[in-house]
Amino acid sequence: MLPYQTQYIENVREIARLNDVYGASLSDFDSWWAWRREAKSTMDQLKKENDVLLSTHLFPMLDDLHNASPQDIAQLEEFAAVLMDWSTNLDCGLYVLIHDSLLSMYRIRQDRNSIIKELYKLGMGMYYLLRPVRYVKDKQAGQLRFENEMVFTEGGSYLKFFEEIQDEETKGYIIRSLANISICADDAQRRIAVSANVLRIVQDDYYRSLAPGLPWDVFLRRTHQQMSSNRTVLSKGNLSSRELMEVLESCYEVFKPESVTNNPNIRWLWPYYEMEYTCGFVDLKTTLERLEQLILSVPAEQYDDSGLYANIQLPIYYSDLMKKNPALQSNPHHASFLIRAYQKMMRTVLSFPVEKITYTFLYDIRLLINEYMEAEGVESYLNVTARLMRRFFPPLYIRSLKASALLRRYCAEIFDHDPAFFDDIPFLAKIASPEEKRAALMDYADGCGMLHDFGLLQLGLERTVQTRNLFETEDQMLRLHARMGSEALGKRLSTERFADVALGHHAWYQGGGYPEDYVRLSSPYRQMTDVVAVGSYLLDDRRGDPQAAIQDVIAQEQKRFSPLVTAYLSSPRLRNDLCAILSGSEEPYYRAFYQHLFD
Repeated sequence: MLPYQTQYIENVREIARLNDVYGASLSDFDSWWAWRREAKSTMDQLKKENDVLLSTHLFPMLDDLHNASPQDIAQLEEFAAVLMDWSTNLDCGLYVLIHDSLLSMYRIRQDRNSIIKELYKLGMGMYYLLRPVRYVKDKQAGQLRFENEMVFTEGGSYLKFFEEIQDEETKGYIIRSLANISICADDAQRRIAVSANVLRIVQDDYYRSLAPGLPWDVFLRRTHQQMSSNRTVLSKGNLSSRELMEVLESCYEVFKPESVTNNPNIRWLWPYYEMEYTCGFVDLKTTLERLEQLILSVPAEQYDDSGLYANIQLPIYYSDLMKKNPALQSNPHHASFLIRAYQKMMRTVLSFPVEKITYTFLYDIRLLINEYMEAEGVESYLNVTARLMRRFFPPLYIRSLKASALLRRYCAEIFDHDPAFFDDIPFLAKIASPEEKRAALMDYADGCGMLHDFGLLQLGLERTVQTRNLFETEDQMLRLHARMGSEALGKRLSTERFADVALGHHAWYQGGGYPEDYVRLSSPYRQMTDVVAVGSYLLDDRRGDPQAAIQDVIAQEQKRFSPLVTAYLSSPRLRNDLCAILSGSEEPYYRAFYQHLFD
């Protein structure tokens, strides 16, 4: 690799190391705080250096890629390979940018073999980049997934030239692209159709004879695995008999061999049990017993892929069965087991060594965030989110503490002038005592500050933001945090009252912003959402001049911000207090964070 590429990679790894707030075992806050300040300063300098490295070296090269030498391209490909090793994913977005540029270059050169290779690599990079928004029900998320699917579709379409293409590696990329259409498709029946087609191709003697050196049996096994992932829709009743048969055949191919071994891998044994239950071969009672045995068979401190699967994914599956069968929730045994399984899950998650975090682990965290079930005796989702944020997203946690302080001060100013301002909010309207209502409002403002950006936890872009400026696709993903946070918070009793501020804090007062379908007047929480929108804007301003940011808010009243809310910014005392919060030291927030550091 070139020196700038090596330096960029070293900087990314160093930023990841410095971001680990558990990286120094210091006995007192003052020592720890001094270490964090130095680490933060170094991280900021490394990010600036990264931006210079990219703008000075990489971007000009990509703009002039058609003049690149074979050596230049080889170095660029080596750089991209280190950025995206499918485990740590140092910088997936940059990997995508590089291979998108290489694809454009090869299109100009009309190099068919290289086009096919780049379509596959670009598709894989996009898949891993977009995986956090895989199931987000949003038009923008759907468009991003569709673009990913079309990249693989184009790569697979070269199957019609399979006979005339001589290079076997290129033929392998065609098969892999064709198969990977299924991992991007939203519709289950389309996924099944794609996998069924690929299964026929990889078992066809004609195609095998044209490329005898390809790992056809590996292709076959992995395609069966992709087909078997559709087992979750077997019981929905909308599949044809042929589709059911195709999914079941793959399930048996993948899971049956593992189920009869002396020491079966839990990662493949549970899907086999799940398939048997979904198809009605085994009853619910037996399935629950099997699931309980698997969960209990692995210690909480086993951090390999099998341990994470047993200790995080399986408790989530157990709770999913309880959601689908509500009578189980009142059964003492199952209710008690869920409590124990969730406690074990949180021990695994919170004790997981930060330096060993992998892409698989982050996927499990997103699964936990999306599927966690609140029930009697189970730790509330509100508490779980705070613990996860502190442990794995410290910068967001600190920013949220500052947001809480800002919103408490803003809401106190409003309430002291107009105690009925927030009475559209049902739970506040029911409180008769002014003192109790004020206390409840402060508590609500505190929670809104902590959770308005909750969707950022699911995106996995925090390290990227600390490493360099976001690219266009990443910025589009970032906008989805409003939808993602709202959907997660709205599903749980302890957090549902925060869902609206998560959804609408980037929407404009008179329309605009995002998400586009947020309807302000339909929400009883709109007055608080209006306040959070102002607070979020002030927190996001990077000029270091809070007074100027406040002036910007006032200048945009009636269009972007509620005039009822911005009117209070005419108070010099409020403005000064907000400026003090925005420009003040972060030490108090880090001190509060430090108190929970080793919970």
